[in-house]
Amino acid sequence: MASTDELIGKLTSGLTPVTRLARPGVRALGPIALASALIALLVLLRGFRADLDLRLAEPSYLLQLSGAWLTGAAATLAAFETSLADRSRAWLLLPLPPLVLWLSGFGWTCLVHWIEIPSGAPIASDSLRCLETILLASIPLAFVLWRMLARSRPLAPAPVAWAGALAVAAFADSAHLLIHVVQASALVLVINLIPAAVIIALGGLFGRRGLAPAAA
Repeated sequence: MASTDELIGKLTSGLTPVTRLARPGVRALGPIALASALIALLVLLRGFRADLDLRLAEPSYLLQLSGAWLTGAAATLAAFETSLADRSRAWLLLPLPPLVLWLSGFGWTCLVHWIEIPSGAPIASDSLRCLETILLASIPLAFVLWRMLARSRPLAPAPVAWAGALAVAAFADSAHLLIHVVQASALVLVINLIPAAVIIALGGLFGRRGLAPAAA
């Protein structure tokens, strides 16, 4: 009969050493820095919106812009924290305060200063450029974020995926807010809310499958 040492040696032979993951807060810095770099690169390539100096004087725009970026950062941290089994689900509440700022910023503008869609406005071409910016900001970040979160093999992948999707949507809208001028209030609601909702929905529904632990 094999001794205890021999049995342990057989069970552990050929195993690949496991690299300990860094703390969630440290790991979250990578995607946050990547998102900020993507936003800066898109602004460099496409330029700031023409009315940026005027918009920066508007509290509603500052609330929306700062709220979007802070929502992305907070949701990223929440995703990494909740990807570990020993962390509290209360981390999922972290993005809620900046999320309120993000939504209330353009909501206040649309409700108080409603602007009709001008007749003959190039809605299709402008909307397409907005969509391009959102995709260029969201796709690389979503890929990197998914790969990093997958390393944690979260036991409850759904909340992690939803938090990650919220982060991607918020960072993408940050880029959109700095680059594109959308005067009509109806378009503000459509171009901001619909892409964000689609990113969150797709990320939450499909991301949790990719983050689920592999079956034994």
